Amino acid sequence: MTSEDQRPTDPTPPSSGASAPERPPERGETDLAQAAQLFWAALMRALARAARGLGRGAAGVAGWSGRQGSAALGAMGRGGQTLAARGSENAAKLKQKAAEAAAARRATRDEARDATEAGAEGEAPQAPRPAAPRVPIQRRIGDAWRAAGARRRARLEQRTLRPAAAVRATRWVWRSVFAVSFVLLFLAVLAGGVLVWAVRDLPLADMLPPLEEPTLTVENQQGETLFSRGAYRAGYVALADMPAHLPQAVSAIEDRRFWDHPGIDIEGIGRAAWRNLRSGGVVEGGSTITQQLVKVLYLDPDRTYKRKLQEMVLALGLERQLGKERIMELYLNSTYLGSGAWGMPAAAQIYFDKPVQELSLAESAILAASIRAPSVINPEADLARARERGATVLGVMADLGMVEPAAAEAARSELAALEPSPPPARAGSYFADWVLSEAQELAGAVDGPMTVTATLDPELQARAEQILQNAIADRGGAAGASQGAIVAMTPEGHIKAMVGGVDYGASQFNRATDALRQPGSTFKLPVYLAALVMGAEPNMLVPDEPIDIDGYKPQNFTGNYAGNVPLNEAFSRSLNAAAVRLGQEVGIDNVITVARQLGIEGKLTETPSLALGTSEVTLLDMTEAYAAILAGRAPIRATGISNLKLGETGVALSVSGADPNAVKLNRTREPMLRMLRQVVTDGTGKRAQIPGFAAGKTGTSQNSRDGWFIGFTDSMVIGVWIGNDDNSPMQEVTGGGLPAEIWREVALASGGSNAQAAPAAQPAQPAPQPQQQGQNAQRLRQQAGAQAAQSCNVRACSRAYRSFRASDCTFQPYSGPRKLCTR
Repeated sequence: MTSEDQRPTDPTPPSSGASAPERPPERGETDLAQAAQLFWAALMRALARAARGLGRGAAGVAGWSGRQGSAALGAMGRGGQTLAARGSENAAKLKQKAAEAAAARRATRDEARDATEAGAEGEAPQAPRPAAPRVPIQRRIGDAWRAAGARRRARLEQRTLRPAAAVRATRWVWRSVFAVSFVLLFLAVLAGGVLVWAVRDLPLADMLPPLEEPTLTVENQQGETLFSRGAYRAGYVALADMPAHLPQAVSAIEDRRFWDHPGIDIEGIGRAAWRNLRSGGVVEGGSTITQQLVKVLYLDPDRTYKRKLQEMVLALGLERQLGKERIMELYLNSTYLGSGAWGMPAAAQIYFDKPVQELSLAESAILAASIRAPSVINPEADLARARERGATVLGVMADLGMVEPAAAEAARSELAALEPSPPPARAGSYFADWVLSEAQELAGAVDGPMTVTATLDPELQARAEQILQNAIADRGGAAGASQGAIVAMTPEGHIKAMVGGVDYGASQFNRATDALRQPGSTFKLPVYLAALVMGAEPNMLVPDEPIDIDGYKPQNFTGNYAGNVPLNEAFSRSLNAAAVRLGQEVGIDNVITVARQLGIEGKLTETPSLALGTSEVTLLDMTEAYAAILAGRAPIRATGISNLKLGETGVALSVSGADPNAVKLNRTREPMLRMLRQVVTDGTGKRAQIPGFAAGKTGTSQNSRDGWFIGFTDSMVIGVWIGNDDNSPMQEVTGGGLPAEIWREVALASGGSNAQAAPAAQPAQPAPQPQQQGQNAQRLRQQAGAQAAQSCNVRACSRAYRSFRASDCTFQPYSGPRKLCTR
């Protein structure tokens, strides 16, 4: 057999009815195809996981961002989720195709095996199919990658890209979030700084303990009670002992959410601000009852933002410290209700002559109505307005469910017929307000109740009030004067009468102690006294001629000049040109020094016009200065207290206006007395003449805005001022006219003068010493003697205070709470 016979014979070609079997792939080709499929499946799964993570992150960010950013990021998240789903789908399809290819290869191998077995049994084998061209795996992978890219591009072309506006909106959202966060942080830091600034000088630890003021009773020289102040007022009454409708009426009209808020009412502040904005003015306040109590007990009346912040802080602290019931109790016992009534118990006695426990619903409503404007809306000042306001209180109580509508209607009927009890005669209200601060300063040195004997002469006080009222009523209209003030004191400084205005009920402002006015020629006293101190004599000549000092050209009242005149004549005739020239010769600085020695306080401007009284002073200061001439020593400090007694100790302490550092006016007193005497006998003060000794000085400010006469008899120093609160000019009023006439009447009412010549100088009184009237005198001397004796001058103390205690706070009707000092 040849070699050709030994080669395997080609299979017989298949018949026309049979198909050739498919060529099985080679092993290397199969492995590469499976690898490509597995690689692509793994890649799709990785892309799916990344897309799902991106989708979850984008969805989370979208939920936090703003509306525009949320929509944009949400779209990105949905796109990522779609891509992940499609990647998973493609991976599943590839895996399925790989399984189908494997199954086809297995079927092909099985068919080939069956055909081989059949040929061995004698059957003619079929001819194999021609092999398909082999495609490299790199090309297949590349084709698959390009196809996937084409599909992605098609999908991207179908998607809507975010417009530029959406991008800008997203950026705006992020920038806005950052800006708002920064502003809020800045405002928080700023608010904290403002709060620290507002409360840094508040002694909170000393101001928030439970408030218990010492009992203070003021009596006159005859032992009759003039008034009392403190936690007792007209008898301190507990909240449980008051009728329930009284605190209800007060809270209804003053602070309807009092029992709910923590001390400050944000809702009430907003409501008040809205009403005030709509009305164009202040028609409603936002202060709670707690804040009002804080203002009465602790703070001065300054209307500043800092005071308002302090008030809020203290109100919050007071609420935590005391509680609602205690705050309401203190408020009802301390609020001012007009006509000198402090607290509801006192108001019930003054207006209705009954204890507070017996007040009816209508009476409680009318008292609650007086809180808002006590000097204007009260049964004595204006009964019609008080009734109208009381009806409003009843209406609010009915609306809030505090009383039944029928009870409110019955109370309205009672209001229409309600008449207050006749007001008792209470002379000395201005003096009472003034001496209270002095007495409370003394009380601050000791603990427990205290009784003070006042220097006031009730008869002279009542007479002085009547004299001023008649003078303004009868002659004030023609003169264009509507107000006035009077001070009467002994040479030792004991106040016997003090009238701070024409009508205390209409205005509690004390013009004798608090009004700063130009004294006019009454200020020539320190000018001529300075000349005497420097060696001048009353008969020394001084030029009364026109004078020009850097453009300042003072003129005499008459417009005429007297030429060279003696000092005493220039003083008695009140020649302005001579006084200004004399002030220049002695030096304005020396004039100020002498004025300070006489006790004149306040701001004195070092200008040539000071010689004519252009710097503002108080009537009390000027009266003290003239008292120093009569007493022969300076300064004299006015006092309203002669002695005090500590309730249970039986110890008394005498008080005097004497200053331990007083300077004697040995050489200058007599010539100054003669010059003052000549003013009344031959000069501008002739209308002040009385039987016996009288001396003094007239004063008129520019354009007749102020009229003064200050002088003395042998035993009484009296100062008179008239003018207008708005500083408007009067009708050619001079100090030698209406003021001198008022002075004369008061001098006669005080007893006149029992001497024809100038009295001798008063001997200096020793410093006040405690006198033993019980077993505890030594303890009082150690505890209160020195401090009380040195702090009798409350005005000097109030000008120099460095700190204050809650127990030393007082409240005056016009000026509000006043801080007293600790030295």
